[in-house]
Amino acid sequence: LQEQIFVKDLPLVAEALGAYGIPVKAALMKGLSNYVCLRRFEEARASGEHGGDREFARIESWLKETESGDRAELTDLPEDARAWREVSSSSETRIGSGCPHFEQCYVTRMRREAEDAQIVVVNHHLFLADLALRSGPRGAHASVLPAYDAVIFDEAHQVDDIATDFFGMRVSSARIESLLHDAERTLSKVNALEALGSGPVRGTLEQAREASKTFFSILASRAASTGEGRKVLGEDEVGPDVQDAHQALDLRLQALEAIALLRKEEAIQLLGHRAGELRDSLRQILRGTRVDEDGEVGDVVRWLDVRSRSVSLGSSPVDVGSTLRARLFDRVPTVVCTSATLATSGGFHFARSRLGAPPGTDELLLESPFDFAARAALYLPDDLPEPNDPRFSDAAADRIAELVKMTGGGAFVLCTSTRAMRTLHALLRSRTKLPLMMQGERPKHILLSRFRSSGKAVLVATMSFWEGVDVPGWALRLVVLDKIPFAPPDDPVVAARCARHEREGGNGFTQYSVPSAAMTLKQGFGRLIRSQKDAGIVAILDRRIVKKGYGKALIASLPPATRVNDLEMLRLFWESLEEETRPRQVDAEAPQA
Repeated sequence: LQEQIFVKDLPLVAEALGAYGIPVKAALMKGLSNYVCLRRFEEARASGEHGGDREFARIESWLKETESGDRAELTDLPEDARAWREVSSSSETRIGSGCPHFEQCYVTRMRREAEDAQIVVVNHHLFLADLALRSGPRGAHASVLPAYDAVIFDEAHQVDDIATDFFGMRVSSARIESLLHDAERTLSKVNALEALGSGPVRGTLEQAREASKTFFSILASRAASTGEGRKVLGEDEVGPDVQDAHQALDLRLQALEAIALLRKEEAIQLLGHRAGELRDSLRQILRGTRVDEDGEVGDVVRWLDVRSRSVSLGSSPVDVGSTLRARLFDRVPTVVCTSATLATSGGFHFARSRLGAPPGTDELLLESPFDFAARAALYLPDDLPEPNDPRFSDAAADRIAELVKMTGGGAFVLCTSTRAMRTLHALLRSRTKLPLMMQGERPKHILLSRFRSSGKAVLVATMSFWEGVDVPGWALRLVVLDKIPFAPPDDPVVAARCARHEREGGNGFTQYSVPSAAMTLKQGFGRLIRSQKDAGIVAILDRRIVKKGYGKALIASLPPATRVNDLEMLRLFWESLEEETRPRQVDAEAPQA
């Protein structure tokens, strides 16, 4: 979406204003992890750990030619490349003006371009990370964005969920391991680890690593019976064994903090600050409190997230609206929140409560310029098994195969989970001969480019393709949504927010879960019609939308497309659309005039 606004939309604005002699200077700022950190790269190379590593060698070769330092140029590097994680920039590892690479730094260059611009295009994550950092322990020192006096949030329905992450706390085994790994490399570079392997500094790092493993192993055992995923961490699960393991880890992190802060090098002092911030976050999470910048204790939910490669412990604010109100709306003169899906049930009440919009906020609800009834069909089959039925995946794959055969491809199959994506992708391999793609096989922009150029591809993806993806024209003519995108009811934050509605005499499912799902459904539907010439089919394979009472509210929030329940009726609708919308092609074997 950033690329779309910067490359396609802003040039139109600049051209229109240029006709009146008004110049427009804009800059694009991506998240810090998109840029290589020259200091971390040099430390990684000096460590000798990456000899023979092809991914690292590719980055090293690319650094000799890149002007932007932007990872997007590395189209052949896997999305989850370990080498990139070790050399990318982040708010935790960025030193600032004291870094010897500061003048050559790609983030420095990005920020200077932004400071010189009138309009800065930035994603929600970077904006909210910056907002949280400005009021955090390191204040403006850790901020990335230049000063601003107006903010426009596109896709503003995302803001409260992303703010929940940034105004909460998370400490993971991977984050601590990253700190210790960085400490080893940085201290080694200045010969602070001592030549002997038994030196006290090296011993501190090894003891911290063992203490971290013990602490997170005990926590992981608490979730052994429930498997992977995020669960509430109750008081009874923070027993003496957890407290003792935390104390042992805290002592080691305290020792690292003291060692680092005694040094004069800024890169090493930063390690001390990171260790101190981790200690503070762990203490607050285990206490079950969140103290804001004004000293107020907020209502939080504690959780434990166990994954195959990492264990995370965290706390999230139950109500993020009050935080956004205090840190954003009450401080920035102008804030505009816009989205094609911000309204539910014909109004903004739900969005305003989630965002913390102040009283007196202006509202504007505009009708769509698209003729959905004539240009789009909403297919709602009621003959498939329930989504929790073991037969659902096979039945859904069969139905998707029929739909893509009908349209000749040009389909997004959007799933509500990674597991469902992989399952449907595997099942579709034997059911269609059309080009089949899956999110994660290649970088997102490469997949989209191939999808557009194919004209008959089927792309199976998860939530990151439900919004911010623009494929106008014939290339995308079918959007299949596997299930109603309800947030998991056992997710600690969702459960806490629903419980708050219940305590206040309301209904958490109808007041929180249904409006949230309606917003996401509208986003998924919105991938189909991107211009007045577009046409096609949106299929929702979840029978609950027509069988359950809440389905009426979900359907009412969707654009007024022609509703179809029968596959043969859908085929007739598509044939009439196809005749009108299919691009005219010249037969390559026909005689040429």
